[in-house]
Amino acid sequence: MDDVLLLKDELWEDCHIKDYLNISKYNVFEISIQDEKDFEKSMLHKEIVILACDNARMFFDKVERIRNYTEIPIMVISRIDDEWSKIKIFQLGADDYIAGKFNEMELIARIQARIEQFRRLTKLFGYIKVKDLVIEALNRRAYIKNEEVLLTAKEFDILVYLAQHGNSAVTKEELYTAVWKEKVVDGFSNTVVTYVKKVRQKIEPDPDNPQYIETVWGIGYRFIM
Repeated sequence: MDDVLLLKDELWEDCHIKDYLNISKYNVFEISIQDEKDFEKSMLHKEIVILACDNARMFFDKVERIRNYTEIPIMVISRIDDEWSKIKIFQLGADDYIAGKFNEMELIARIQARIEQFRRLTKLFGYIKVKDLVIEALNRRAYIKNEEVLLTAKEFDILVYLAQHGNSAVTKEELYTAVWKEKVVDGFSNTVVTYVKKVRQKIEPDPDNPQYIETVWGIGYRFIM
């Protein structure tokens, strides 16, 4: 279930954006666009930020602040439909702009398209999010439910390699060669099994019934996207 941050002004209090998203299986965190408390923290590990606002000065300011803080997609929904506002909002870093009335199915489709586009791009640069797990390869950090997971260097490399080959079966030999940077040696299989077990103990809610790293019997492992 994808996490969405919805920022609304008072003119959008009666809209049904959150209802549409909930029906479509999105997990929506809704706050007032004027709320400054924990503003940056509210954006952590969200897939997209949606601003429903009819105050141009307000959404200009928020889009600029959001873009300075994170690279996740930003969508603006507003009744303001002039050309200058549209150009300005894209210059400030918004990814999409819906003016006036909108069709709920189109809204959901555009949200999903932006999320998928962002995932394709960020996966190349090392950001991966699956369920409650977030991996930041470049920063060498991993999080479960916004809490950092302390991994050793080898444990982190195993997690990243499997995640970057998501939904594909990875042999133990391939994993060993990629992480240890050497040809396989006697006992390499037991070494891989031991380290994967350690990773599971740190990221899996139930290591005996893994939801991220599954065993592919006779082959190796698969990271479930």
